[in-house]
Order: sequence, then C-alpha cells, then structure tokens
Amino acid sequence: MIPTSVAELAYIELGVSSLSDWQRYSTEVLGLSVKVDNESLLLKMDTSIWRIKIVETGEDDIRCAGFKMVDEASMHSMIEQLNNAGFTVTPASNDEATARQVEFLVSCQDPFGLRIELFVGDRTSDLPFVSPQGVNGFITGDQGLGHIVLFVADEQAAIEFYQNGLGFRLSDHITMGPKGRQINLTFLHCNPRHHSIALAPVPLPKKLNHIMLEVTSLDDVGFGLDRATAQSTPISSSIGCHTNDQMVSFYMKTPSGFDIEYGFGGLQIDDETWQTTSYDKPSIWGHKGNLN
Repeated sequence: MIPTSVAELAYIELGVSSLSDWQRYSTEVLGLSVKVDNESLLLKMDTSIWRIKIVETGEDDIRCAGFKMVDEASMHSMIEQLNNAGFTVTPASNDEATARQVEFLVSCQDPFGLRIELFVGDRTSDLPFVSPQGVNGFITGDQGLGHIVLFVADEQAAIEFYQNGLGFRLSDHITMGPKGRQINLTFLHCNPRHHSIALAPVPLPKKLNHIMLEVTSLDDVGFGLDRATAQSTPISSSIGCHTNDQMVSFYMKTPSGFDIEYGFGGLQIDDETWQTTSYDKPSIWGHKGNLN
C-alpha cells in the first residue's frame, strides 16, 4: 500500500537573534519582499501570503516546517497514518489556524523535536510578489518553497518519520566526507522537486543545515552572488553543480549562521520512471568551501 504523502513544503518558521539583520539580508541579498508583522518578519517570494516567518527568539535555527495536504481526505488519512506509526498528532486551535491563514491545521513533532504542521487551505495572496532587487522570480508552485537539509541524530528514526510517517519518497543518497568519517545523506521528495527534505545523520545541537531557494534563471544566481559579495555576506561555497539534482548554485551564510543555497536548474522527478541511485560526491564541479 502506498503511504499518504504531504504535497509540498509550504512554509517554515525560523527563530533568530536579530530581526533587523534578517530584514536587511532578506531584502538586499535574497531579493525577497518583507512585511513586518507583530514583531515578526514575513518573507514573500511568490503568490503565497508568505513562505518564511522569522521571529526573534535567539535560537538561530528552524522552529517549524509546514506541509500542505491536497485535501481533507488526505489529511485524515495522514493523521491515521501518523497515529499508527506511533506519532501523536494534535489538532490546532482556531486561532492557530487563523494565524497560519489555513482552513484546517494539525501538528506533531519529528523525533528530534522539530514542530511539523500539516494543513489544508489556500494561502494565496491577492498581492503579487515584487522583488526589491529585481529578481525575476522563484521556482515554487506545486514544488513548494524550496528544500531544507536537517541534521538528525538517528538516521533510522528520521527515515521512519519522514518516509513512513509523512510519506516522502526516496530520491537518492550521497556519501560524502573524508575516509573513515563519511556520512550518507538521504534525499526525499513529495512532488516533482528533486528533494524537499534531505537528512544529514550528524548529531548536532542545531537542526537546520541549510535552506535552498531556486530562482528562475542562471543570471539571477549570478546577480545574487554579486549582491552577497557587495554586502560582505560570507560565501560558504563557490558556485557549482550538484551530482544528484544538477542544481547550479552557491551557498552563503545567513545572519543566524546556517546557510542558504541560491540556485537554478534543479532536476524534477517523474515517479513513473525515476530510479534511485547513490553518488560518491556531492558536486560535479565547483562548490568549493571556506571562501571567506
């Protein structure tokens, strides 16, 4: 029996040390539009009301990941699936659903304490996205906001939750790192985007390794790199092309210390024909680190 799956990674919430640093970084480097709302920042990148919410908690980490369900039938099936797998699902209050601007909202926790929200509803805004830096646009729609890579202390527990609980499907694996200290990264998809979640089995205090935002042209990657350099944003790795999703991208530090990958040209998956595989390196070329 094929598990019920989430439809997309629709939004995330970040806890940070400085809203002002993030407001400047989001507008001047990322090219996102920012709304200040009740002591938080709402980052907009497409027709959704917002894709990233930022609150000043000092964590400098991800606080919540929100996943869209196709409809109420799939939501009820997902709740049953999670309960049967031993994960407790809690219905949200009307106020919580209103705050997310959705019709139906429930939550649970992954094995490492990350709040996972599942919702049904249309979060489309009446206002178009206009980038303050002239970014042409971001690849979102039914592929969601992009992807996140999470540090997980227990790889098997993470796979049990994200694959068997939330219904993610395996894209592929990458084995990387120096001999004797290699790790196996697991890449998971829930729609045509090559991966919406990747799991790095590294026991660290922080949960978030990086967020990926995909622009609609290679030029926008180059312009983004120029903006980051002009703003003295630390570049974690140079522009390069990944082996598995073939994304051309670079990585930069955020004001909270984790990375954002800014890329273009990510591979899309057709589940009817896709075959999983493994790679022994993360990049075909480039992505050289420690550039600052």
